[in-house]
Amino acid sequence: MELGDHSGRNVTEAEVKLEEGEVMQDGGSALVAVDAMPEPPQMDIRMDVALLHCQACLLPLRPPVFKCEAAGHIVCFCCRAGHGGICSRAVTHCAELDAVVAAAKVPCPYRAFGCDRYVVYHGVADHQRACQCAPCSCPDSGCPFVGSRAMLLDHFAAAHARLAVTVRYGRSWNLSLALSQRWHVLVGEEDRSVFLVSLGALGAATAVSLLCVRADGTPAPQFWCKLSVELPGDDKDKLVLMTSTVGSTALTGGMPAPGQGMFLAVPHELLSGDVLPLSVRIDQVRPAAAAAHKSTTPRARTPGRMQ
Repeated sequence: MELGDHSGRNVTEAEVKLEEGEVMQDGGSALVAVDAMPEPPQMDIRMDVALLHCQACLLPLRPPVFKCEAAGHIVCFCCRAGHGGICSRAVTHCAELDAVVAAAKVPCPYRAFGCDRYVVYHGVADHQRACQCAPCSCPDSGCPFVGSRAMLLDHFAAAHARLAVTVRYGRSWNLSLALSQRWHVLVGEEDRSVFLVSLGALGAATAVSLLCVRADGTPAPQFWCKLSVELPGDDKDKLVLMTSTVGSTALTGGMPAPGQGMFLAVPHELLSGDVLPLSVRIDQVRPAAAAAHKSTTPRARTPGRMQ
């Protein structure tokens, strides 16, 4: 079907589709889809941060925002009723301010550590708790390095000659760890989570623990681990093992001292010279399932098969 336009030429149905998101190429021989409408233009501005805070509780405002009629104080939803005891009840809903506080974004506080996201101002605290670039410290005593987990892996290799061992979740991995090194690095293949195997002398035994390196307060994923050491040979009774949820640390105070938290105590007779033959299994579990896991291993172990 052809339609007429004001210039006198015929307009085809294909050209009419221009209004539906397509454009004509070179005389009408091809059509190219137009991308979705771009985001509205944005700009960086500087303003008094107090304008984005409730004038009662002083916390960041989030919609819905209210104003008292007596003095025009801007308050959050939680403070609007109690504000009446100070000034007047804040009953006027400010839809215009809702739009402002919902759109006001700031750079992630961890921008220096690799996060390039802009976050809605009232959601910064929530983002910080989940940000994958939240800084962690180097576990080496006296090393001042601080960086994201990805930066830590590069630092471990470059500054300490510690190459990470990549492991897959849900499988046992047999590792030979030098006792002369207090910590060893593992990386989850699936999500690049960083783990440290900590070794330390504890009386007549070696304390072995596993920690996930991430900022304090970082939420899921949660992990469960099984650590075991078995003396090579036919005597299958000479084995120690533990199962436990995996703790998290940002290493701000350095590596935990041997014997802190959950650990496996390995007697010297299960060592192979200056090497620890350790079997490690890490499972990624849902938070509810992780809470159900309980360690069945006492703080100190002696040789003997544990069930």
